[in-house]
Amino acid sequence: MTTIEMIYGGFDPAFIDINIQPINEMNGELINELPPLGSHHTKTKISLIPGGNGFNFCRTLATLGRSITFVGPSSQLYENLIKEHNIPLKVKAIENAEVNYTGILNLLNGEIQFNSVKGQLSVENLSADIIECYRKSPLKSISNIALNPTSIEWISSLVLSLWSKDLLQDYQDKFNPLSLLQEQTETTFEGIIFIDPSDITGFNHLKEFQIFLSELRKLKGEKYLSVNENELRCISDLFRKTPQDLSESLELPIIYHSADEVVFYGKKNIKLSTKKLDTKRTFVGAGDCFNGSFIHSIFDNNSIEDSLGFAIESSSYLIETGKYPS
Repeated sequence: MTTIEMIYGGFDPAFIDINIQPINEMNGELINELPPLGSHHTKTKISLIPGGNGFNFCRTLATLGRSITFVGPSSQLYENLIKEHNIPLKVKAIENAEVNYTGILNLLNGEIQFNSVKGQLSVENLSADIIECYRKSPLKSISNIALNPTSIEWISSLVLSLWSKDLLQDYQDKFNPLSLLQEQTETTFEGIIFIDPSDITGFNHLKEFQIFLSELRKLKGEKYLSVNENELRCISDLFRKTPQDLSESLELPIIYHSADEVVFYGKKNIKLSTKKLDTKRTFVGAGDCFNGSFIHSIFDNNSIEDSLGFAIESSSYLIETGKYPS
């Protein structure tokens, strides 16, 4: 394993997941259809789990042996749940930021999430410490775009910090982060920018997100955009480009992952089949596990194709066993 200094990840909303697993009494598997209204499903497992895209990403890197700190909203309950589940990572709380809740219904072939989003991250949550963590981390994550009402302001500020560590001081009298991002000239950065937008199909600020993605061309370094089927369709429609043309236009490799296949759109295209699984215990965090495992393998200087293969194995393991790979 390549020696890498402390990784900081997250930088997005945090959630306590109310994980609901209704079991089929006949075969012990998850049910595949919702029970009729008014009925009582008695064989159900319910647990509280610390979650959120950024947290699950960090959790994957931690269980795979990386030294990582989750940077995000926190609470005493959230950190108690991390200890209860023996998750080997540290937490750096973003001040004055609330933890949200998600109800997750697990079904045999997927899951449905019901998000209650009360907390948000914006410029007001930035501090010199948070900026320093983002700048020096070899992983610079951007995720959960639609679940943060002020996400464009927040992620634009994080990216602006790669130009200036004195961001808050330099722009205190003029702070429209997206506009400021458009004014910057090219610069290089160290580490990896990894973008996982999560479900953006109902996002009200898609046009602003389009501008944000376009402006990332000014940052010269290693970058990836990871999307599922719905996210890829949404972004392709937004730009009116095929995935390959979009990757070339944005100068941004795209990783598409679904239940059936994984496709890498970049200077070299790669297509891999996923595993056919006989047992499915959970889908919660599988996409985040895929992303975290990919980055873990890239940090070990493996090829893109080998890293995608490792990510498929890791996320399949989580779905089959309900446990993160170690």
